[in-house]
Amino acid sequence: MSDVYVLNPDYGLRDDIHRFILFSKANRKGNASPNWMSFIHPAHAAMLSFFTHERSLNENWPLLALFFHCDASKAERLIRPFMENREAFFTTWHGKRICFPRQLIIPVEKAGTEYRFQKLPPCTPTGMTVDTCTRRLYSGPLLLTLMLTNRCMTHCRYCYADTRTQVQNRLPTSRILELIREAAELPVQQINLIGGEIFLHKDWDIILAELVRHGIEPEFISTKIPFTEECLRKLKQTHYKNLIQVSLDAIDTTVLVQSLSVDSSYASEMMRGLRMLDQSGLPYQVSSVLTTYNCDPRTLTDLFRFLSTLKNLHDWRLTPVSNSTTTKYPGFADLKPSHQKISDIFRFLQEAVVPNAHFRIILNQSAIEKQYYTDEGGSMHFNGAVCSALSSHLFILPDGKVTICEQLYWNPRFIIGDAKKSGLKEIWQSPEALHLCNLSRKDLSRQSKCKACTYFEECFEYGNRCWSDIIKAYGKECWDYPDPRCFLAPEMKNRLDY
Repeated sequence: MSDVYVLNPDYGLRDDIHRFILFSKANRKGNASPNWMSFIHPAHAAMLSFFTHERSLNENWPLLALFFHCDASKAERLIRPFMENREAFFTTWHGKRICFPRQLIIPVEKAGTEYRFQKLPPCTPTGMTVDTCTRRLYSGPLLLTLMLTNRCMTHCRYCYADTRTQVQNRLPTSRILELIREAAELPVQQINLIGGEIFLHKDWDIILAELVRHGIEPEFISTKIPFTEECLRKLKQTHYKNLIQVSLDAIDTTVLVQSLSVDSSYASEMMRGLRMLDQSGLPYQVSSVLTTYNCDPRTLTDLFRFLSTLKNLHDWRLTPVSNSTTTKYPGFADLKPSHQKISDIFRFLQEAVVPNAHFRIILNQSAIEKQYYTDEGGSMHFNGAVCSALSSHLFILPDGKVTICEQLYWNPRFIIGDAKKSGLKEIWQSPEALHLCNLSRKDLSRQSKCKACTYFEECFEYGNRCWSDIIKAYGKECWDYPDPRCFLAPEMKNRLDY
């Protein structure tokens, strides 16, 4: 083995004006930390750039010493912890943690046969000051979601997507491809594709192939469409190699007809399509949403028996149904099984099904374990997933309108731009985006407890209030209410919990 070490090609670097973003790429091939994103000091980025050249360690040490004004032995001592590190770790700068993923600098032999030396000059930031704390990215989004269409093959009673809005002027494929190229230039970590049903977009394969070409394809693609040989052939031609997620809640025709409003042939078509997918060599998983229609041992056992006939299934995921911003709650509440029923079905699956499976079965307990009205100290201290809206993520609707979150759709209060007319950086810094990022007390209604809250500034500045959960819980007109996780939140009109 030679002593040429390189920045792991599964990671990317991006100038974020006042710091650098270190992130894991969508098409990881090695043992890199998945879904990684951290802010690093420009000096760390400069150090990493030395490992994008075809140089031995003995050649790099004196060059690093010269750049950092120290002797070669000190340079080596400082950099060794970043080399083939088995675990993520952190250093401190001005009392603040700067985090690094595992396997950051690796021998070139482990970088893969397709590795090419980038030969980056020592990275220098665009900005004059260093900020490793602010959550919102300065240079533009790191994640994009393209909603290719809001049309579906099914009409799921529990659907949380806005499939009712009639899209008149769709974002042209030519413009979508331009946006993909702009995103790759930033660069972004990945671009997600969702529907509706993405396979109903006439150019889905052209769009997906372009994402693959730039290495920013989705981690998975979700579908409810019965696969055909033609669809699988097109899918293979895109060279997409990440997961296909097939949504299938049951194989019982009565259950599917009632819950998805499909015809009686849907179950058999889905099973036939899954068998084709199983033989295609493409990786895939199955996802089931638990509602009052299928949350019983018989329905799920029947589904499991069918899934057990598939040889290459990666895993089966089951998750309780979640609320919608577009569906009225009284009807939706009838679809939610009780907490006890979900607990019972999870226990049944764990005891009677999981031991007999040749694939992983993943039970999403978080939906029934999530706590509300408990968290104090503002959004920085909220439990659960951290919101990426306005901090690192943009969502582009089928007509090109840009919103901050998938589940807000065409809500005019959260539309921050139009991708038909503007580029990603321009939308990121639009007056509408900056207004939402910098809300003041006067922007809130008197009915909102946030208006007079002691934690207002730090809570809104950190930006971890879940806008979609707020609207689901209290209604569109109450968009400025507390996040229901907050201990000051009023009782929810529409319960999110079980």
